[in-house]
Amino acid sequence: MKSRTATLLICALAGVASADTISTQTNFDIDGFSGGVITFDRFDDMGGTRQLTGISFDYDQTMEFDLTIESNGYTALNAGDWLLDAGYYTIHQMGVFGRGGDGGPSFPAFGAGGVFSDPITGDLGISDGYNQSGPDTMQTTIGQNFLFNQSFDNASDFGQSVLDSVTGTGQLDTYMGGISELLFEWVNDPNWVVDPDNPPDGPFDGPFVDPYYGIFVGFDRIQHSGTLTVTYEYNTVPTPSGLLVLSGAGLIATRRRR
Repeated sequence: MKSRTATLLICALAGVASADTISTQTNFDIDGFSGGVITFDRFDDMGGTRQLTGISFDYDQTMEFDLTIESNGYTALNAGDWLLDAGYYTIHQMGVFGRGGDGGPSFPAFGAGGVFSDPITGDLGISDGYNQSGPDTMQTTIGQNFLFNQSFDNASDFGQSVLDSVTGTGQLDTYMGGISELLFEWVNDPNWVVDPDNPPDGPFDGPFVDPYYGIFVGFDRIQHSGTLTVTYEYNTVPTPSGLLVLSGAGLIATRRRR
């Protein structure tokens, strides 16, 4: 019986797919206002002989943004009178254009990290007009270099949609965009009141249609750059012809034992 058991074990091992990984890497430098395309090699299933089971996105990246903060108030503000939180977080979409607009499925997308400020404050003088300079204005830069990982497998529908989107031949164009965020808080509200006979200088748009006193914040630059490493985890699927030959050999060995 020992020879029979050994023969069946060999046949069983021949039918097990082997696991392996392969990686591709690309650099990117993106204007956060408009977003940009990141291109990398797709996973080639080699005519069905390889099955993608998992994927890992590793971002070694730097995110930075510049802010201009300007008061148009008629009294000066001290550091601590106001607080501002600012941030920028990214969204990586596994495709560029052409899907979702007709009600069909869209490309899968997921976060790729973000950068957020500590509370910002400072001295702002009496307004000298809306000119983005002078004692009523301050500039600051928020930035960070950091590592970020997103991994997916075929255990969920979303994970499978990511695997499907990267499977194919050649290269895949993906889209990296982002969302900026501001949160303002008065600690000591100056309670500025608009004089209708002498309204403050603008411009006034968005939520500030009427003349308004306040602190105006603008993103002057948003930059996102770094290196993306995509690692594919896959199984090599054994060919049917190889399994047939080994099965036949097993049957012959079994008959010899009898």
